[in-house]
This record gives sequence, C-alpha cells and structure tokens, in this order.
Amino acid sequence: MKKKIARHKGQAIARAILDMDLQWSASFEDLGLHDLNYSDLFCRMWIDDQASFPKTALYEFMPGVSRRTAVRYVQALIDAGHLFEASAEHDRRVKFVSLAPDIAHRLEGFLGYVHDRFADLG
Repeated sequence: MKKKIARHKGQAIARAILDMDLQWSASFEDLGLHDLNYSDLFCRMWIDDQASFPKTALYEFMPGVSRRTAVRYVQALIDAGHLFEASAEHDRRVKFVSLAPDIAHRLEGFLGYVHDRFADLG
C-alpha cells in the first residue's frame, strides 16, 4: 500500500513539479523545445551510460507521443543540430544518435535546478 502524505507536503511536491516543468520551458524554449516530450527524450539519453544510441531506440524514449510523431521529432532534432547522427562502422544503414554538447550543457543546468528545487522539500 502506498504511503499517504500530508496535504501540505503533497501541495509542495505538486508545486515543485510545476516549477520543474516551467524551468524546462525556460531552459529550452528559445530552441523551440519546450514540449515535455523532449524532456523525456533528453533525460533518458542523458541517464544512460551510452554515448550514442541506435536511432530507432530513441522512439521508445518518448512515450507521450505516437511512434510516427517520435520519428518526426527525432529527425527534426537531428536536422536542427540538437542531436548528432552517425553511421555505424559495421553497417552504414544503422544510425547512432547522441546529444549535441549544447543540449547536454542545457540539460545539466536544468537537472541542477531540479535537484536544488526538490532538495528544498527535504
């Protein structure tokens, strides 16, 4: 059974979540990446130890949209230079994708904010 928390603690957590979403927008809006589906993609790429991912694996990192939409989002990110795409050495048909350094830097700043914001709830 899940632990029930006091209403005031629940409200503080809800405010922190909303603040996190606003911070995502503030961090990425100038790039047109304020949609939280990009947060899912970038965070899932960042937490994994892999430097790059098979392009087709990235579509699963965006569970809030259809596969068709995820394909379009990923390709648009590559075209804009927010993700880097390279062919596999063993098979040129296989594409690997990694975060561009600017995106990784912004993401780390966002994660720092989230860490501090949720630490305040302690």
